[in-house]
Amino acid sequence: MADENTHFSKYFSLPQFIGKSVFDSKGHDCGKIKSVLVDPQKFSISGVIVKKRLSKEYFLSRDYFEEINDSGLSLNTVPIKPGDKVADVDGKNIGKIIQINLNPDTNKLESLEIKSRFRSEIISSDRIVAVGEKIKIKSF
Repeated sequence: MADENTHFSKYFSLPQFIGKSVFDSKGHDCGKIKSVLVDPQKFSISGVIVKKRLSKEYFLSRDYFEEINDSGLSLNTVPIKPGDKVADVDGKNIGKIIQINLNPDTNKLESLEIKSRFRSEIISSDRIVAVGEKIKIKSF
């Protein structure tokens, strides 16, 4: 009977994902998987909810996934996360991301809510020009 189940050893069960570390394409720690979201119509993973220490939780769609193994989930890019700094194309600081707004049907980024010292602002995703140490946006 044990031999029948050995071919399943290359798969992960959903509980095995919980608590795994998430690393961006540059190897930076993005947090830990808090939960796995499954599309009930397709019976497939839609994405994961990630939490890093004192930051807010955020969603990463499976489009970001590169590989999952015993050390964690590797991403194919650098994701946008709550708390990331935002700057204009000249590098001038604008504020920090406090909310990421996704399209509920496609899980694609629609906008970011940015908080500066005295105000908050909604930035459309089409204004994002670069993602790295800071999120760079076009000013209007």
